[in-house]
Amino acid sequence: MTLLSTFSATTILNALHYLMIQTDVVFLEREIKQRKQQFGVEVYELMEDLEVDRDTPVEEKESKIRAAFDSARKDIAVSQAKIECKREEMAVLEAEAAAAAAAENGTTTGGSNIPPSSGTILQQGHPDDSMASELEHSN
Repeated sequence: MTLLSTFSATTILNALHYLMIQTDVVFLEREIKQRKQQFGVEVYELMEDLEVDRDTPVEEKESKIRAAFDSARKDIAVSQAKIECKREEMAVLEAEAAAAAAAENGTTTGGSNIPPSSGTILQQGHPDDSMASELEHSN
């Protein structure tokens, strides 16, 4: 009996999917670092050019630097959002793997261990229902 035969195909696929997501996170983090480096080069070149150019007003020089920063910040925010999504996917896979392992062992996990995506607590029912019950209790 080989080591792979002791695991189910689903377990192996989930593990490979998890590794693929981890790799995506590493590439996105590298992308952020490269964008920051590119920003540094852009700002250096801008400041170097603007130092020589005495005719351009200070406000225009500042606006060019601000535009470079805004562009870099936007690009980095997009990559960071992608990383957050990937980490949430990883948390879901970890919870599913724990539930599957518990099911194989015959134990229960006490409910769903899948975390909410952003830590936001979701309420069941319609918001008007909670307002109606509050009104009933106040009367």
